[in-house]
Amino acid sequence: MSISRRSFIYRCFYSGVLILGSGLFSRISRAAWPAAAFDETEYLPALKGLIGDEPLLEGHVTIQAPEVAENGATVPVKISTDLTNVEWISIFGDKNPRPWISRFYFHGKSKPFVSTRIKLRESSNVVAIVKAEGKLYSTKSAVRVTAGGCV
Repeated sequence: MSISRRSFIYRCFYSGVLILGSGLFSRISRAAWPAAAFDETEYLPALKGLIGDEPLLEGHVTIQAPEVAENGATVPVKISTDLTNVEWISIFGDKNPRPWISRFYFHGKSKPFVSTRIKLRESSNVVAIVKAEGKLYSTKSAVRVTAGGCV
């Protein structure tokens, strides 16, 4: 059986994609993901699972969230910081069934700003934690929810 040049090139290309892709996915799967913190159902254990015993510093982080949210299913939140070399920003809802809501990763030279919508089960604090240059900074904002978004 003979194989055409075009078929040979296609097969080599797709084989290379599969080999490179499998190496990339295995590297991603080995990345450190604090699954225990994500699975926690209480705020303080989730926070400890995420940051360990590192101290939280105040300042340099700003949260824009409504004081009253009519619908807890879509609470708009904006988080920004004046810090440089930000590694990630995490968001917590301290009374949610799963307090750790999300984490956003940044490249060292990108603008550290997040605008998203989150779910809040009931009135609670929205806590933002920023990791920059090996230090953790935190701030919180109280949001009163009139109709809960989480079950």
